[in-house]
Amino acid sequence: MTIEQPLSPVHATAEETPPPSTPIRRDDFNSFYTREMSAVTVFLMHQGATPYEAADAAHEAMAKLLPDLWRALDHPRTWLRVTAQRCYWRQSNTRATPTDPIPDRAGGTCPLTTVIISESQHTVLDALRQLPPTMRTVMAWDIDGFTYTEIAETLAMSPAAVRQNISRARKRLITLLDL
Repeated sequence: MTIEQPLSPVHATAEETPPPSTPIRRDDFNSFYTREMSAVTVFLMHQGATPYEAADAAHEAMAKLLPDLWRALDHPRTWLRVTAQRCYWRQSNTRATPTDPIPDRAGGTCPLTTVIISESQHTVLDALRQLPPTMRTVMAWDIDGFTYTEIAETLAMSPAAVRQNISRARKRLITLLDL
């Protein structure tokens, strides 16, 4: 039985995020921010974060790149996701969900306004939240388009462990989603 790789459970509607192989212009932080902010927010939501928690952690990680660290990094997309993931993990589990709207950033819109979640995508996010932390983490990296080798290097795992976790996660997701 062959199972097609599903599209990302949640997606950003802003300009399409280029593939990881697209070179990053090191002289234009604004375009890097615009391209990556929604993608990192969605990446954290795949790991179980609420939109508010994800946006907060993504902003915190993005702020750590300034003023010039992002120019010096060999793999800023990977660094940003690792740092945002750590920021999310450090957040308090007892945080109250804010009721006020998130203010727009100067000169643009809030990254959360570009994240669209349909009913079926909510179902997939709920299923992802039911996975054990390691499976949820490797699935988030996989959904975000990183290769097994890149995931293994980033998470200090063997490629075989990454493959096994993704395979087990997919099987559980099939069961949870009644596919």
